[in-house]
Amino acid sequence: MKREKIETRATVHACLVQWEGTGILLAGDSGVGKTTCALEISKRGGSWVADDIVVLNCLPDQAISGQAHEKIRNLAHLRAEGIIDIRSLHPIRIAGETRVDIIIELTKKLEKVQKKGLTTDHLREIMQIEIPCAHVTVLADTARTVDAILNRVRLCMRSQKRA
Repeated sequence: MKREKIETRATVHACLVQWEGTGILLAGDSGVGKTTCALEISKRGGSWVADDIVVLNCLPDQAISGQAHEKIRNLAHLRAEGIIDIRSLHPIRIAGETRVDIIIELTKKLEKVQKKGLTTDHLREIMQIEIPCAHVTVLADTARTVDAILNRVRLCMRSQKRA
């Protein structure tokens, strides 16, 4: 009998924050605004976990946790300012690790989302574990984009609890 090797660790290009107990992995193309949105969520009472390189680990209960890569822990890359130390931004809270409860796929244009067939929410598989995934089109106003992200998170988490 051949045993299939199951990966228990992976790295992804994304940002990770925690908001109201929910771990949100912000994914998308470079320059789409992942870091800016993660900072805004943190400023609204969330907790910052990681920017750019998120290390994911399988947990025994068939969930995934994420943390910052050790070489860039507490650092963020902002296009306008360069690399900053998150600890210098008060009153942002920092969490060392969080479960990944939902993936928010950020895209700049709705047409790109439609071309990829990503207009509906779905599950994304990471290390053979399915995680809810929702899509948000980035708006010119970061505050409105974050409102849309948090609304998607609320809706998705409510539907997960009912299922």
